[in-house]
Amino acid sequence: MTKVRVLVGVLAVLLLTGFAAGCGQVSDQAKQDVKKKVETKGQQVKQEAKKKVEAKEQQAKKEVRKEATDLQKKVNELLKKIDAQQQQNQREKK
Repeated sequence: MTKVRVLVGVLAVLLLTGFAAGCGQVSDQAKQDVKKKVETKGQQVKQEAKKKVEAKEQQAKKEVRKEATDLQKKVNELLKKIDAQQQQNQREKK
């Protein structure tokens, strides 16, 4: 979004520079060219941001899966310990 604002600011500077140089008007074609460049750059920035967000989402999903796997391993270990303790208790009762 910041890049788009900078480009819009550049457009304003170009227009003011043209007026200051004695140009009565900036041609419609020049306006359209700058507008297209701003729109194109805006789309590029949007696509780059989307890719970054998707990459961060994938990384977050990967981290969550790893944490879930680690937690499942810990739960399984605890269940084994509980089972072993119950078996020990039953042996001691006999």
